Amino acid sequence: MTLELEKYWLAVQNIVCKVCIDSDPHGNGICRISERSMCGVKEYFPKIVKVVLSVKSDKMDDYVNALRENICKECRETEDGVCELRNSVECALDRYYPLIVQAIESVKS
Repeated sequence: MTLELEKYWLAVQNIVCKVCIDSDPHGNGICRISERSMCGVKEYFPKIVKVVLSVKSDKMDDYVNALRENICKECRETEDGVCELRNSVECALDRYYPLIVQAIESVKS
């Protein structure tokens, strides 16, 4: 991970990982996802940063649309826009996206 990405990753860990349901129960941000099952936030992080930084808006809908267009389509979303992981609230990226945006934007400013 580049130094630039590392700054964004530390911000995400401090804001998102501490409240994630897959983190340790003490709020330390220690991920409990097994090695076989990668966290979507971690897996797509360079692209997430690029997407968030590309949006110039005060509306979360614009960030979500950019997420859907640039990441969801290459992940598990079907051609008709359905993602079973997202629909079952199992997608950490979707679940914590507003906090992820907040973390990345806080580093940017």
